[in-house]
Amino acid sequence: MAIYNEFGYITIDDARIDETCNAYFKWKDLNTYISNNSHRGINMPDAISEPMGCYCLGYLWNRGDEVGDATDPNTGRKIEFKATSRFEGDLSSFGPKCVFDDLVFLRFKLDENLLYIYDLNINSEEFGKYPANKTQTIQEQKNQGRRPHVSLQTLFVDANNLEPDIIFDIRRCKAYNRVSEYYQRLIGK
Repeated sequence: MAIYNEFGYITIDDARIDETCNAYFKWKDLNTYISNNSHRGINMPDAISEPMGCYCLGYLWNRGDEVGDATDPNTGRKIEFKATSRFEGDLSSFGPKCVFDDLVFLRFKLDENLLYIYDLNINSEEFGKYPANKTQTIQEQKNQGRRPHVSLQTLFVDANNLEPDIIFDIRRCKAYNRVSEYYQRLIGK
């Protein structure tokens, strides 16, 4: 398997997504073992979540010095991915210098091997206006050199009753562009 650490943009093609899905199942086995023997599991590696997001959304994976986790090849927009392996509740942190044109929330449903993808359609400037706690905004904490921690599920998904833009079936390496399309496949229509 090739190591992608000295490249700029990487296209996630069928071979790379297959590799990534295989890595997901290895991570899941390790996470299950550690969760059963510890108080918590291990974070979802960005080397798994980001290629899945790129594959489903048609973005280029940034592996060089570019800003952001991915780039939209059609517009040049810089994309920030935040992933959680806890389907019912997340906590994402944002560095003081984190800048992006669009924020995408990747929400893994481990028991069904699914990835729910939410394009939050918000840039870092707009995102900075949201509360980090009861007294400060995200941007105020970033201005202090802090790493604000917020729940994207609470701020966006639950607050706006959002449905995922895409559901990615990890076992089948197949993306469904609409929630209804995924559920139609389940019932055989």
